[in-house]
Amino acid sequence: MSSPPRTPAPAAPDGGGTEVSRPSGLGMRALRNTLLILVARVISRVIALVAVIIMGNSLGDTHFGEMQTAVTYVNLVGVFTDLGFSALYVREGARDTNSIARFFNNVASSKVVLSVVGLPMLFGLLYLAGLRTLLLPSFAILVLSGYQLLLRNSLYAMQQLTFEIIEIVPETAIVLLLVVLGARRGADSGYYLWAYAASYALACVYFGIVLAAKGVLRPRWRVETKLLRPWLRGAIPLGITFIITTVYFKVDVPILQRFRPYAEVGWYTFAYKPFESLLFIPFTLRGVVFPLLSLYHRRAPDRVLFLSEKFFKALVMLGWPVTVGVFLLASQFNDLLNLYPNSEPALQILALAIVFMFADNTFAATLNAIDKQTVFALVAVVGLVVNVGVNLVVIPRYGYIGASWAVVVTEAALVVVGWFVLRAQLGTINVVRSSWKSIVAGLVMGVFIYLVNPHGRVALFLVVVASAVIYGVILFALRAADAEEMSLIRNALRVRGT
Repeated sequence: MSSPPRTPAPAAPDGGGTEVSRPSGLGMRALRNTLLILVARVISRVIALVAVIIMGNSLGDTHFGEMQTAVTYVNLVGVFTDLGFSALYVREGARDTNSIARFFNNVASSKVVLSVVGLPMLFGLLYLAGLRTLLLPSFAILVLSGYQLLLRNSLYAMQQLTFEIIEIVPETAIVLLLVVLGARRGADSGYYLWAYAASYALACVYFGIVLAAKGVLRPRWRVETKLLRPWLRGAIPLGITFIITTVYFKVDVPILQRFRPYAEVGWYTFAYKPFESLLFIPFTLRGVVFPLLSLYHRRAPDRVLFLSEKFFKALVMLGWPVTVGVFLLASQFNDLLNLYPNSEPALQILALAIVFMFADNTFAATLNAIDKQTVFALVAVVGLVVNVGVNLVVIPRYGYIGASWAVVVTEAALVVVGWFVLRAQLGTINVVRSSWKSIVAGLVMGVFIYLVNPHGRVALFLVVVASAVIYGVILFALRAADAEEMSLIRNALRVRGT
């Protein structure tokens, strides 16, 4: 994983379409990387969630709502200033690792111009929301988060993630330290935004040093029109897709802020944070699987649908028990995490969206990997129309509860539409075959949780552990993993070099 950059080995002999009978070295590297990153991100997300809880209780619902509104606008402007270059950089870098330094310098130079364009956009949004005092830290986050993602993606493209794994936990630990210091001195929203900006700055320094030491990063101003013109044509559909998906993913907060007080925004976003913390799982899996799907598309195209169905199966297997558990234990988790009392119903409703949010990453990763980003943009448009439409109908009347239901409806719609589109473009993912065993195991687990109905932190912990064991035992009894999947898991868990 930490060897010098090189072009990854093909997934199948000579890319001739012969089915691989056992896991390839590339597939094993991807799976092992996934497991290691997931462990690091679990720890990181726990730390990050603790930091958010401290912030929320220190700021109070109104000021926390204001801060989260500013963060939402940063995310919205961020997709405009990215234009899809980040995803294209990973895809093209995975296909030609020897050109990563050239690709990086071109994209990094372009980001300077795009960031300047993003400044007035961000100012306008914050001004209209009455949050213009948060402009400077918000702009710092916009710029620094974009560059740290670009640097981080260099390692994803090369499938060499050891240094990325090492960085994950310290980055969030720094945020937690700054948050604790801020809470003790009664800091305002601006301070906490600067804390996040500082963590992104340190990440940029770290990844820059790592990539420079490995001989990958040789930063200089470089704008090659012969490279960027075709990239722009490929990036625009990706950029449009990311703009659309980010808007539908984040539009609930601006709409809620428009019709309801900031306190209600605080209740909703506080409930959303535990939900959002879980989404690192599919996003991490997608980040690792996406380059692999891209390579399979070029070198073993007959394996793409096979890998896509395995990806879908894994996402449902991970997302379904979380949906069941959080839905049945929403009250207990709300108390455990010290969320606002009014956040509990939103947390319970949002739990229903988790399995859909996991599963729809299959279609995003696969369609983009097979160069169907324009097609996926149409899927994203459907999500945008559904989400904006539902939010505009339900938020004025039902407020943050309506916004929570809008998330569920949108994610379910995206899974349905994504499945039909992938069927037309590549082939059919057998949903029943891929998910019925996980659903049965999750329902059995849910019956156990419902009957026990734990109260108190110790009881809750014991029930969560017992539920996970029950879910795993039922999956094993139903032989949810086939022979090849079991071989992948066993080999990935072995402690040996790649």
